[in-house]
Amino acid sequence: MRVFQVWLHVFGVAVVGIALAHLLFGQSTYIGGGEVNATMESDLRFYSVLFAAYGAAFVWAAADIVGRARVIDVLGLLFFLGGLARILAWAVAGAPHGFYVLMIPVELLVPVAHGVLVRRFERAANPVPA
Repeated sequence: MRVFQVWLHVFGVAVVGIALAHLLFGQSTYIGGGEVNATMESDLRFYSVLFAAYGAAFVWAAADIVGRARVIDVLGLLFFLGGLARILAWAVAGAPHGFYVLMIPVELLVPVAHGVLVRRFERAANPVPA
């Protein structure tokens, strides 16, 4: 369980770091990004604050995997839905930069792996009596 706790913590800190980069430096931090108008820049920085909170929630949840299992599940669901949203954007606007194409399987598989591991830790913490 300790390795998974460390992973969730590192994942959360990385997300916060990415969010802060987007917040502080704007669209220039996007791989393959181009010029954006003031409205898009405003939205980018606004959503970066929410993304930072998302990462902070992972750091918080890592401290008690079993007790905060549902939080980890919801965070995973959000990440998975983000991957689906990326597919939708691809279908509507065309292929993104290759980096973001490679992120799609990560965004779809990491939450599933998290869910499997969380269930394993829950079962270990609450064994069914024989």
